[in-house]
Amino acid sequence: MGRAEGRVPPVDDGSFEAFVRDNQAELLRFFQGRVTQAQDAADLAQESWTRLMRYWGKQPPDAMRHLLFSIARNLLNNHWRWSRLRQIEQPTDFAEFDVVSEHPDLERQLQGRHSLQRLEEAIVALPPKCRTVFLLSRVEGLSNGEIARRCGISVKMVEKHLARAIVKCRAQVGDWGA
Repeated sequence: MGRAEGRVPPVDDGSFEAFVRDNQAELLRFFQGRVTQAQDAADLAQESWTRLMRYWGKQPPDAMRHLLFSIARNLLNNHWRWSRLRQIEQPTDFAEFDVVSEHPDLERQLQGRHSLQRLEEAIVALPPKCRTVFLLSRVEGLSNGEIARRCGISVKMVEKHLARAIVKCRAQVGDWGA
């Protein structure tokens, strides 16, 4: 590690401030290469540090750098999701549409509730490891590699659990997203 990999060796005082100094430039570069606005990169870096503070002193010091960049990847994934949603939600002139109500009709609401209930039942019925993998992927937004490390299984096994969960959920609810 250290200079051989292009990183500055850490300051030995063990403080959070020293850890920030040692890793701030690399964290900013990580975000700057993946977002379009410099302010977004700075905001994401700041949020990464804020979230990492919750774990400071509770995790082994050698795990903190890995944890920092795991937090950063998750924040980046969330940033991209919200960016896509904002693009979809661009203002539209609804004057040309004949809109009776801003709420879905009762039948559509009931269908939605029924589908959600069937999905919840399908997820609860999954085997425990399969359910955990599915929730970490679809709710927490973790990558297959992160799930594998967290669950102590191979990436291939994560893929098999996800495939099984998706097949069972689609069988229970249908293919509503496609």
